[in-house]
Amino acid sequence: MMIAADEQVAFRPRYSADESSNEAYAEDLRQQRFQGRKRRFYAVIILIIGFISVTVIFRIYYFIAGDIITVDGSIKQNSLAKKESFGFFDDIPNNMWKEKKTASKKAVKLQNKMITKTSNMLLESGANIDERKWWEQNWLPNFSCDNKMFIGGKWICEPSRIIDLADEHRDVIGRKKKRQRGRKECLIYVSGGNDVEFGHQFSSFVEARMAELHKDEPGVDLSICEIHIFNHFIDPALLANMVQQGKGIHIHPFGFRPENKDSMGFAGDGSATAFKTFKETVKELGHTGKSLSVLAIDCEGCEWDIYKEVMSSDVTVQQVLFQMHGTPFMANRFFVAMHNAGYAIFHREEVGVSVYDYSFLKLAPSYFGSTKPQLRQPPNTPEK
Repeated sequence: MMIAADEQVAFRPRYSADESSNEAYAEDLRQQRFQGRKRRFYAVIILIIGFISVTVIFRIYYFIAGDIITVDGSIKQNSLAKKESFGFFDDIPNNMWKEKKTASKKAVKLQNKMITKTSNMLLESGANIDERKWWEQNWLPNFSCDNKMFIGGKWICEPSRIIDLADEHRDVIGRKKKRQRGRKECLIYVSGGNDVEFGHQFSSFVEARMAELHKDEPGVDLSICEIHIFNHFIDPALLANMVQQGKGIHIHPFGFRPENKDSMGFAGDGSATAFKTFKETVKELGHTGKSLSVLAIDCEGCEWDIYKEVMSSDVTVQQVLFQMHGTPFMANRFFVAMHNAGYAIFHREEVGVSVYDYSFLKLAPSYFGSTKPQLRQPPNTPEK
């Protein structure tokens, strides 16, 4: 087919002279190499992100299941107990810890039923219908501490572990250990009851444990714990002698009082001012932000009020030992607040008429999970 002259199409060359030059060709090669490197770079980034995502998902799965994977791929079989006890237990297998959790949750569910059934036994006046029956049915231990020990009239969970943790994170003569994040300290507060006896017995226990840990290291300071005794009945003339009898013991001639009370009675010298709040004490001793291994208080009834101050203070308390007196209308409120703050009951003992020694251990919120005691307000009692 022939095209007429006036229909001829003017064809343009594909590349101009400039576009066909050596310089243009070299630039084109550079662009191609750049695009190739860019594609490879993005491919590597995508692979890295994918690998990290899979690793994170894998670790989260085992973290929730209670098994933390180590660097070499092995699984720490006691990681769940360590995580949920803030490092306190490091030798309880995951399966045993899960059994403890199941038993603890059952105890809390049973307690909920008892709150509903027996809350009418608590009256606003502080009296009660049948206080012995109420104590028999309410707030039994909901955690099993396998190695609790009776020291100076008080039950402590794993006292050896308290010493071991403190020793792991301090500098010792002849060898230095790096202070690790979240280091544990052995700091003890005790007030009321056999506080002086407890202080001295615990001090002796500390020295014996440290001597066992460092039997091949002469010269190691055995007084790793700082024990503070608060007693407003002590004769100041006896303080110096008492302090010398046990290493690491500090005796203070005042007791604790709740924030809503100016005093708790009279001291041994007739003074009504020998009482301080828990928060005042922590601040004056320079312990703000620290961790108390044990807080033991026997203040003849003030425990029903002072616990609020302890829970809201600037210190973390690992074990709380309270002696409870009577059955006031706020009794359930006290135990529910302790539970909600993470404290499990590992020991309870009747030591008098409506007088009970309680020992609490702080655990992570995940230990009880959503299983919580539900407060039932006694009839004719206003909310506070």
